[in-house]
Amino acid sequence: MKTIKKICKTLIKIILTLVLGITLIAVIGLNYKTVLASHKIKEIVDTAKDFQEIDISDNVKIVGLGEATHGNVEFQELKLEMFKKLVEEKGFTAFALEADFADCLNANNYIQGGEGDSRELVNNMIFDIYHTDEMAAILDWMREYNLTVPEDKKLRFYGFDMQNPDKGVAFLEDYMSRNGITGIDVSKTEYFVDENRSESLTKEDVQKIKNELSDMKKAIEYSCTDTENVDFVFAIKTVENIETALGYGFAENMYGYRDQAMADNATWILELEKKLGNGKVMLAAHDGHISKVSQSAGMPVTMGEILKNKYGDEYYSLGTDFFKGKVNISVLGMTDKHQRKDYYVTTADPIAYQAKYTDEKRFYVDFESLSKDNAPKLYDMINSDLSMGSIGEGFTGAYYFIHSAYRIDMVPADLYDGMIFYYNVTPIS
Repeated sequence: MKTIKKICKTLIKIILTLVLGITLIAVIGLNYKTVLASHKIKEIVDTAKDFQEIDISDNVKIVGLGEATHGNVEFQELKLEMFKKLVEEKGFTAFALEADFADCLNANNYIQGGEGDSRELVNNMIFDIYHTDEMAAILDWMREYNLTVPEDKKLRFYGFDMQNPDKGVAFLEDYMSRNGITGIDVSKTEYFVDENRSESLTKEDVQKIKNELSDMKKAIEYSCTDTENVDFVFAIKTVENIETALGYGFAENMYGYRDQAMADNATWILELEKKLGNGKVMLAAHDGHISKVSQSAGMPVTMGEILKNKYGDEYYSLGTDFFKGKVNISVLGMTDKHQRKDYYVTTADPIAYQAKYTDEKRFYVDFESLSKDNAPKLYDMINSDLSMGSIGEGFTGAYYFIHSAYRIDMVPADLYDGMIFYYNVTPIS
């Protein structure tokens, strides 16, 4: 009996040792890149530039400011910091957000002096990633700034996305009501944006919606006596944006379709700003949209790539990354209930790790200013495959075992013209 007990104890010890050993190996195996990236590189720390040293060329008309995640305070604060800098130093007059065009019209009205509360306005935006104090602060600063400048220096707030036309339909119905436009059938268009709609649109539905949108556009144009009126311009653009959204669900590649549409909207905003302001726009979106090439095989083209090909050096792609931190992300699951959760992640980005040794715990790198002579190590790193974070709106614990679900291994200089690196980031709330 004693012999059996000894054998059992020995077996238990062996099993526990094996489990602990396998767990240790698994942990090391999953995190070896993070370990390898966690060392100081003196050259990078010595050449790192503070945020205030960022100097975008006067030739640039569009700055695409990226964010490695949608769910971090630092990246939302950066939107305002960067826009302030561009306004005060470079004369930018337009802030454009990765949000539906019509979803941002109330925010723009607010910064022009309209009624409302900034936090309530952002809380009513479709994407809940913008329901934050940091986003409200952007509206408040723009509103206060506009009180101090003449009309030709006033700032405007746009959305350049098209995948959520709900607010657009509501805006058009209100516009037509305010301008005495009646007799337009919008029933099928309302059906299109009905959140309770359970059936797919038929070809007949699509054609009817197109006809209704055409009727709305004609009626708006016919009733207008001043085609330079911004309200009229926004109404026409809203109709066109809904038409684009209608084609989204039938696109051969929805990712490419969306980025092409966003690039078209960014171009439209720039052209309007040439008439209203200084013709300079800052776009705020995920890194995957502002980058000069696609980060995914499933995305044939990015907004940033289209804009870079169209505008050349007049488009500046400014990406971001971080080394570690908690990220607030929408939880992927089997239920329909929408939930958000904080997930701790590391990117294994050895350049971002260097921010640990800077005063601000972040720094800026302009890729075009680097060379083999002035920063050989950093130059080689930004021109070689590098592990970086790229986290969209959806995460699950299983992703910890699939690093490619939230990291990319690509050449930074191929993606961006410059980057801002953070050591640690904190989740939005």
